[in-house]
Amino acid sequence: MTSNKLRRQPLYEQIKSLLMRRIAEGEWQANEVLPSEWELAGELAVSQGTVRKALTELVGEGLLYRQQGRGTFVSDIASDWGDCSLVTPGLPDERPDVIACELLGCSRMNAAEEIAQRFGIRRAAPLLRVRQVWRLRGQTVALDDALLPAERFEGLDARWVRECGGVYAALQRRFGVRPRLQTEQMRAVTLSREEAQLLNTSIDVPVLSVLRLSSSIEGEPIEWRQRYCLTEQLAYTVCRA
Repeated sequence: MTSNKLRRQPLYEQIKSLLMRRIAEGEWQANEVLPSEWELAGELAVSQGTVRKALTELVGEGLLYRQQGRGTFVSDIASDWGDCSLVTPGLPDERPDVIACELLGCSRMNAAEEIAQRFGIRRAAPLLRVRQVWRLRGQTVALDDALLPAERFEGLDARWVRECGGVYAALQRRFGVRPRLQTEQMRAVTLSREEAQLLNTSIDVPVLSVLRLSSSIEGEPIEWRQRYCLTEQLAYTVCRA
């Protein structure tokens, strides 16, 4: 971001961007309390009202949360699985095991017409494609292809995704964007040969296809994700708080 752009921003937005960058750089970890509004105002040489407005926007966007009488805290890093998990069929309340991510690649492609319409971008505009596999207790259980508008997330690369442990965490730490599920479709499908090989299964085995469109807090579409899950011995479970 250039200094000219910063000067044109309202002061509270400059403070908001600065706080986002400091969070992204790890100055405050998840669930750690930030300094008080007065302390931040003194450190940054701005009014308490300016700091409060910046913090309020970050709370509204889900990057921070407040606890009455205790202060303002950094939110947990967003998970690519959100409210979903893979658990034993018939045991929806089972505590899910940790699912491990392996990044297969981060590349660029051009947007097909359907995807371009979803994102509100021109046809053939550049997209980022992030492919990941997920393992549960050492076994491959899911394959993801996540598409994001490249111009919106310039600078997102394999290093960021790998270090953060997923796309959503990278978006939150690198860009201050916390994805929110907008729509989700599920159906049984069969896989291509390449997809079956990545999932260590047969092309004849039906899998659960989960097609997701996620948006920013403001409602801007930011991610189109195709997920394939092996559900012969696991159940794809959604737990809403």
